[in-house]
Amino acid sequence: MSPVKRIILSAILAIVFCQLAFVFIKREIDKYQIHNTGRMQELLYNKTNYDVLFIGSSRTHLTINPAIIDSICHVNSYNAGIEGGNLFEFNMMLKAYLQNHPAPKWLVLTLDLHSFVADYKFFNYAQYFSYAKNKIIKDYLDHNGYNTLRLRVFPFLELTDYDDNMKGYFVKGLMGYSEIPEGDFQYKGYLSNTQNQVDTAAPVSAPVNVEIANSRKGCLVEIMNTCNTNHIKIIFTYAPEYKHKIAEGISNNKEVFDVMNDFAAEKNIPFFRHDSLNICNNPGLFANPGHLNRNGADIYSSILAEHLNKIIKREH
Repeated sequence: MSPVKRIILSAILAIVFCQLAFVFIKREIDKYQIHNTGRMQELLYNKTNYDVLFIGSSRTHLTINPAIIDSICHVNSYNAGIEGGNLFEFNMMLKAYLQNHPAPKWLVLTLDLHSFVADYKFFNYAQYFSYAKNKIIKDYLDHNGYNTLRLRVFPFLELTDYDDNMKGYFVKGLMGYSEIPEGDFQYKGYLSNTQNQVDTAAPVSAPVNVEIANSRKGCLVEIMNTCNTNHIKIIFTYAPEYKHKIAEGISNNKEVFDVMNDFAAEKNIPFFRHDSLNICNNPGLFANPGHLNRNGADIYSSILAEHLNKIIKREH
């Protein structure tokens, strides 16, 4: 066999080996990420008609239980919260959702004090590679430095983008673990958040200033325009936090809240500030200062549902 043929054969064998290894690794990661894999499939490919869509960061994902919302409001809702997401990803997810799904009647958008930062666009861009058949996802990846053509040609190259967490998911999947902790559950995009309780004795960090980027304001404008075009009514919320601990850690929190309030007032959007509810003083309902635990999420979902129900009934 000529040297050229040996080189070509070696390259082909290497590609085949890498692809087989990738298929094995991806299978174990998906086994661990059983919750995320299912909800991404639902959000980006399926065509279910939902009345209410919840979008926000982990403070949506781990906080709003659609079972309780549906029961009180008599709607069909879905939780599309994005771990670590800011307005860039919220905007992308809404557009990607609308690629296949009928427009919901209501979008409940949970804003955070970090929603307007521009330090990053994707919290974990690699999680979207498997869903690039959704045109919006593909375009957002391609236009923001994460070219998907190379993955269509050589899918195993996805491995080069995995961070330590993704690599850890492979090991956990191999060991038979899942991202749904024992005793917790998933339902329509929601993942319950243990029964851990906030550490009230944890040291307090010095407050930091957060950026309010014009580009992220632009994303919020795009979200509102998308809702207007698709006849979706929008509601803003700010999720509960333990004794204002998140706000206290942001030196310019008033400035950020003013931006949220201005957007809501300008477009006559209902804005529920839920950081002063009575539950915010109960450490037994929080897993950490910014996230309710399982019991806390159930109580808050009931409160939120009652507020939403008043608006929904008024609109009917």
